[in-house]
Amino acid sequence: MAYAIRGTVDDSHLLTYRTIKAVKCLYFDGTSAALQYDGSMDSQNVFLANSSANAPSDPVFGDRPPRWPPGGNSTDPNSNETMWRPLHAEYARAAGLCDFIKEKNLGGPGWGYESIVRMNEGFEVIWCNFSSPSAELVSWLNVSAPALVGVTPPKFPRRRPPPQSVLDFMTLEDEALSTSYENWTYVYIPGYDRPFKEAAAKEWFRMAAKTYGFTGGVPGRGEARVKIDSCGLFSFYDPGLVDQAYARVVETREQFNLSSEGNWLGPKNESDSRAAALYQLGLRRRHILDRNISETDGIYMRSAIEHRMRATLQQDGNPCSGIDWTETTRTIVTDYSSPLYDLKAILTNLITSNLTNATTTQTHLNNLRGLSHQFIMPYYEYPPHFNNTTLHRSFSPESPTSLAALDRCKNQHTPSPNTPLSSSETLILTSILSVLNALCTTLLPVFLSTEILWLQHFNNITAYPSTIPSFLQDRISETVTGHLEQVEELMAWLGWMDQWVNCEPGCGVGQVCAIPMWPIPIGVERREEQEGVLSRGGVCVDLEGELGEGK
Repeated sequence: MAYAIRGTVDDSHLLTYRTIKAVKCLYFDGTSAALQYDGSMDSQNVFLANSSANAPSDPVFGDRPPRWPPGGNSTDPNSNETMWRPLHAEYARAAGLCDFIKEKNLGGPGWGYESIVRMNEGFEVIWCNFSSPSAELVSWLNVSAPALVGVTPPKFPRRRPPPQSVLDFMTLEDEALSTSYENWTYVYIPGYDRPFKEAAAKEWFRMAAKTYGFTGGVPGRGEARVKIDSCGLFSFYDPGLVDQAYARVVETREQFNLSSEGNWLGPKNESDSRAAALYQLGLRRRHILDRNISETDGIYMRSAIEHRMRATLQQDGNPCSGIDWTETTRTIVTDYSSPLYDLKAILTNLITSNLTNATTTQTHLNNLRGLSHQFIMPYYEYPPHFNNTTLHRSFSPESPTSLAALDRCKNQHTPSPNTPLSSSETLILTSILSVLNALCTTLLPVFLSTEILWLQHFNNITAYPSTIPSFLQDRISETVTGHLEQVEELMAWLGWMDQWVNCEPGCGVGQVCAIPMWPIPIGVERREEQEGVLSRGGVCVDLEGELGEGK
């Protein structure tokens, strides 16, 4: 990533460091280092400004210099037009975050918190003090390659002379934000005549995709060098952010047609399709931004984060349980995400198949029985005695065996009652219990009703029906349709869209399967977004950033 951005300019140097011990970092989740204005940096800006009102609305923009070429297309220096000038704001953010750590006595060279970690197409570290003994320089290499002869790159406005240090750069950037452009000159953009510029961009994306995305349909290993201390997590869903929570609830309820209890009431407009409305419901978190933080919320937020950071520095009296909540949540998503997609497909196949065909119906119903049983198997104990007369009662969701299974399922990751939990851990556990409650209360009835159908009509291999009578067709159709709607709504509520993206068919040589994201053009439309349905339609991106043969 570093080489792709700056490695192909004149006199390019690559510095490699290594830590000599585990270093504590303040981590901002999401693509918080992507220099966009779509909300990716909201959490940092709100944290630094202490409220949404004080945070910049367009944090990566500044005044625009005159356009190239000079003359008729130049910009009026007195206009309010802006341009993408991210680095000025980046240095301000870095300084502000490091100052917070220093002012609150939460770290310094060699101790405590020494850096800030953010995710881009890869992970970045803002290192607060390069004199710290916690990191040592391994190598300092001049990686400049000979320029390509005969290339005439385009000219663009740039300040001259180039800065010689970070402080010089910040000074020049400050000056550039004025409305005076007399010091701007038109110079060649560095790198256009350099080798490896295109290859560096390809490799940046390839490395990121195989680490954080999907390659050949297989998820990447994820970031292994940075480990989350889930004892000190702070979420913008924290109930202490009263104004943010109220605004989010009101906005979400109105936008997605939810009841006061949070239940989906169906498409907002009669002309909207159910599939399209559910798809947008599954993407609702994409639209939730940290832009309703009042000053009261901000004071609570900064105090809570400071308290949790300080608590992790204390060796004694730490109230945390030691549970790896990150791995717990990852386990839940892994255990349920792909089987849920398969369950939706099986239910769909049953509904759309010819139910008069006994062989096809038995096959689909057997697949449904097998998968729904696997969801519940670790928690369910079959009733000791049942027959055709007591079948519905024995496999009712209100039966003792069903209620006991539901309780075990919902509490499969609940720690012992004597386990000490910090405030952040309590909030995490509440979220986990909410997710498991939704999963288990939806999946258990699917298993129970499937068992009733199977045991009543298909469990005797010597007496399989040769044709499915009309009453049984209607019963299967009604049961399966109800479960499909519940599973679709569950998937939309969970919003695990990243888990249901893949490239079908697989990508070719030299391509990776990915969701279009920075630096790949964000505007690339995906098939399922056009159709408004849940789909595994990722895109095959070749290493030049173009769409490949996959969907």
